[in-house]
Amino acid sequence: MDFPTAFSPRGEPLAYNPLMERKVFWAVFILLGLVADFLLPLWWGIAATIPIVFIAWWVAYRSEWF
Repeated sequence: MDFPTAFSPRGEPLAYNPLMERKVFWAVFILLGLVADFLLPLWWGIAATIPIVFIAWWVAYRSEWF
């Protein structure tokens, strides 16, 4: 799927890239999920999924790091 490029009023492309945000979200989610699976007992790992989703969402969509 190809996303249209957004342009500023002067014709310069903007830095917003929804495809990259999605990739960063899933990469952070998988990485933190694997860490939780290996370091925590089963039920703690399952319970840690909710904060992991929030952290991955914040890093990808709100932190403006990417």
